[in-house]
Amino acid sequence: MPMPATADAAVLGGGPAGAVAAHLLAGWGHSVVLLTRPSPHRALAESLPPSVTRLLDHAGLRAAVDAAGFIRATGNTVWWESGDQRVEPFGEGALGWQVDRNRFDRLLLQQAEAAGAFLHRRATVREVSGDGRGRRVRYDAGGTTRALTARWVLDCSGRAGLVARHGWRVPEAGLRTMALIATWDRPRGWPVEDQTHTLVESYAGGWAWSVPLSATRRQVTVMVDPTLARIAGRGRLAAAYRDELGGTARLGPMLAGARMVGRPWARDASPYTAQRTGEPGMLLAGDAVSFADPLSSFGVKKAIASAWLAAVAVRTALTDSSLAAAALELHDRRERAMAEALRAHALEFSRTAAASYAGGFWARRAELEAGDGLGEPDVRALRRDPEVLAALDQLRRREPLALRAAPGLRRERLPAIREDRITLTEHLVVPAFPSGIRWLRDIDLLRLADMAVHADQVPALFERYCATVAPAPLPDFLGALAVLLGKGILELA
Repeated sequence: MPMPATADAAVLGGGPAGAVAAHLLAGWGHSVVLLTRPSPHRALAESLPPSVTRLLDHAGLRAAVDAAGFIRATGNTVWWESGDQRVEPFGEGALGWQVDRNRFDRLLLQQAEAAGAFLHRRATVREVSGDGRGRRVRYDAGGTTRALTARWVLDCSGRAGLVARHGWRVPEAGLRTMALIATWDRPRGWPVEDQTHTLVESYAGGWAWSVPLSATRRQVTVMVDPTLARIAGRGRLAAAYRDELGGTARLGPMLAGARMVGRPWARDASPYTAQRTGEPGMLLAGDAVSFADPLSSFGVKKAIASAWLAAVAVRTALTDSSLAAAALELHDRRERAMAEALRAHALEFSRTAAASYAGGFWARRAELEAGDGLGEPDVRALRRDPEVLAALDQLRRREPLALRAAPGLRRERLPAIREDRITLTEHLVVPAFPSGIRWLRDIDLLRLADMAVHADQVPALFERYCATVAPAPLPDFLGALAVLLGKGILELA
């Protein structure tokens, strides 16, 4: 079938972000052309945590990923800071995936094509031009130059940033990271408690991690600062890789009896963030927007979440132009929140490691400043928040319950995602949430707040919420009620 010259959306890049965005938009009935080319890189192994399951389910991709035969991981084994081993199984028997990125990316592209997206697997994008009235993508394919006109362009080209590199994003000042990677085979298996685990170790010069590819084969990566590790060209790369492994107390010695398969290679892993994430007719998604130190193993998960967000924004703009500005606003806010959360996670690990290791790698990372905290609510932080914990204690001791709206509480119509579309929905606005808040772990805070001021018993309030809004897990309900009280949306009467 000939490649169309016009489309609702042109997706640039065939990694997880591009493939998932194309899959979603095509599945929703929009015309989509995805332009990509074969990866020049060797296969990279990555870990997908169990929390990605919900995203895969929502995107309709879970069955295909399950059927692909990737290793199902049960958790992580970690040596961080002190060197003591921590075996960290995923909670409640949950399983993650250990994936070969080349295989994983091909699988997602096949799913996008099956959903109706047009794929050009050997296209080199040369130029993107135009404005909100229409975009033109000029690309080379099969020895000829072609053009594609699209209402929206999604830059999902990762670190290459076909659009993003032209003034959209900035590097983290003074911070460079390089991944040095090699594959190792150990015929007798690996001396670890669980062969499916990702192994993570900190050391003075950086950190190292290992992902299983089979029962005998693992990829082992060291993350270093190239300005400190003195890596100069391919001739020095293998020596630098072995030098860094020599600094580890666990992963290096574990390679005794293992054979390196091929030679080590390097990938830039320096962090950056976008100054702007979109404009009319153009959005960035995945690693094209931002890249944080991959300490969390959330890289692929973040790419899929970003793809879903961008696809929802484009779908909204295509079907209701009056909501295009709201879609861009929400896309920008959510992307910044994702980047901030990953940055904060890396900062937490870096500061812990810096307390144990003298030297430039960890000292530089520990000096970073935390974000402004104005993005999406951080559920992990709220669980530890002293005001929320104090409110939870008050709710347990208060009998009967008597709550009222706090002074200064405002209600504003702000963009939110419901049922894969962006709508303007009433939010609760207080100093703790200046950008507004409506849902927390699927609990409708506005509906809960309205019910709470008429309730005198927490159990009765829980039953009424579940019966009239939606069934909810009790811990999520209690946490949401504590947030309403602790963060100044409600107060004790």
